[in-house]
Amino acid sequence: MPGNLIKQKAASVAYAPERESSGRTVDLWARVALPAALPEPPAGPVVAPGLRLALSLLDEGVLTSRANRSCGSYAARAVPSAGAVYPYEFAVLALEDGQPTAFRIDADRRTCARLAVGPRVAAALTASLLAIPEDGGALVVTLTRPWLSMRKYGDRGYLYTQLDAGHAAGNLMLAVAGRGATGALRLRFPRESLSELLEAGENCREIHSAVQVPASSTGESWARWTVHDDTDRERRGATWRSWLEGACWDSLAGWSATSGSPFLPAAPAPLAHVHGNRQLVSADAGLGDPSGWPELIGARVSSKAFTGEPVPAAAVWKAVAALCTPLETDLPAASPLAATLVLRSTTEPAQDAVYRLRTGERQPVPLPSTDEVARACMQQRPLAGAAAIVLLHVPRASLAGAGSAGDAESLRELAFRCGALGQLLYLGANRAGIGVTAIGGFDSPLWRTLAGLPEGDETLYALLLGRPDDSGIKFDRLAMAHAQNER
Repeated sequence: MPGNLIKQKAASVAYAPERESSGRTVDLWARVALPAALPEPPAGPVVAPGLRLALSLLDEGVLTSRANRSCGSYAARAVPSAGAVYPYEFAVLALEDGQPTAFRIDADRRTCARLAVGPRVAAALTASLLAIPEDGGALVVTLTRPWLSMRKYGDRGYLYTQLDAGHAAGNLMLAVAGRGATGALRLRFPRESLSELLEAGENCREIHSAVQVPASSTGESWARWTVHDDTDRERRGATWRSWLEGACWDSLAGWSATSGSPFLPAAPAPLAHVHGNRQLVSADAGLGDPSGWPELIGARVSSKAFTGEPVPAAAVWKAVAALCTPLETDLPAASPLAATLVLRSTTEPAQDAVYRLRTGERQPVPLPSTDEVARACMQQRPLAGAAAIVLLHVPRASLAGAGSAGDAESLRELAFRCGALGQLLYLGANRAGIGVTAIGGFDSPLWRTLAGLPEGDETLYALLLGRPDDSGIKFDRLAMAHAQNER
């Protein structure tokens, strides 16, 4: 069995039966011992307005939340995560004293490490077709760490990683807009040089996306962060990492391939096409005025359970209208992703039906029972009382990259759409006054039957809406993968 990536060699021991056990003990101890943590050199005065801006936006858009209704002893965050593992981290590229500088962000410790300065950073930006916005802007890079999710959920944890990163990157865009600025999220760019600069691959990370953040108001939360200098790799101490993460990383070779589609200029557009039927026309367009989004972001919560009581149909449609909110990305306007609404328990029974949101059509299928919802949610019975379910699904062929080069999308791109749309629905539900939670573990063939989806479609994400029951327990925050019916 391999040891951790940081290894210590035991001294050789001459063979003797009474020494064999001792040798094993020495080898075991060499494997469980930890390397020393060296002091972190201070960075000195940091003159980087873009870094301050990025840290304050990360605090607001990803890392903190004023809501804790469903979190109990867990620290509340502005975005949800499968199993509350948050399998991603961030880097910030900004000008420091006029020089392009790359910083690695440790969100848990609220620290930043300066990784590189000057020509190396400029060359990586040029090769990646990216740029740091002028006059105090920043480039915020999201990096995924699939191991954090896969060690709990197995291979499906890779999908959860992409969905979680979509929530984070999408919400960061909303936080930028809430300050009166317009950010641009990039998913289609060459990653090799930037990955090398940020030491991503060697540390089992993938570059997910980059958000170009123009200069705007900063806020004061950045003052809680500290910065140290890590540009001299020779001065760094040893880093512990489980050998299991290395094995997991090796198993992902080829999974993160891009769509092969051409690079596109960023443009504002909804991430899914939603037909403007009578109910949606009566709802406010999207999430409404961006000046109100910081309040919605700060109050986001995930429901632990649903009571099963009906909710007003208008509240569900108001929440769903949030999916129409445009975000500025470099993805094509057309996408194979579709959304279906299962409206099963409202105070206006005449509206209860299955709706194809792309066309607004009602489907001639019976509504699922409470037991069927529980089964389709992998026996997560606290969720069975949901009044409505939004399913995000794609043709199975599109997951294999089928289609012309112009409209094909990679799993990363499709999952980003799902995660960002999920975040919009969270905020829309908050605005509409109803509960919401998202699940990535479900019985996809059963949902296909219950919602009358096309035979060739696969569901990537399910979001449930209803009247929240705060006495419930969020089982999937526990060690076992309850979302996948682990026993």
